[in-house]
Amino acid sequence: MKDLKPIIRLNQRSVDERRRHLGELQRVEQKLLEDRAAFEDRVVQERTLAGTDLLLARALPSFLRHAKDRLEQFDRSHALLRVEIAKAEEMVAEAFRELKKFEQVQEQRDLAAKEARRHRETQMFDEVASIRFSRQQDGGGGSE
Repeated sequence: MKDLKPIIRLNQRSVDERRRHLGELQRVEQKLLEDRAAFEDRVVQERTLAGTDLLLARALPSFLRHAKDRLEQFDRSHALLRVEIAKAEEMVAEAFRELKKFEQVQEQRDLAAKEARRHRETQMFDEVASIRFSRQQDGGGGSE
């Protein structure tokens, strides 16, 4: 039976590669959420400042329209990123299932090989015992 260890290593590499890609996407998502939160903080600061300065108060509606558009852009980017993350998670799961399938087949082959070895050893010991018994019978029958 062919050894599956090279295929298992290849699949392990594939799982690792896909996990790294997923990790990168998750880091991008985290950065995006941090940027959105920082922008929301800036909006709050601008509103606070506009309450203290008449010139800033006049510019506030324009800034808030821009802020609304920017927050919608964050949300669209996040939605697209979530789709990519979901795809990457499925790819990791698929690669992992494939790896496990090969590992299980290899494990079954290893068990079968071990059982075949044990069976051959048992046959060899039985044959040795049979030869020894035959010799004892031949030797024991001639001395009477």
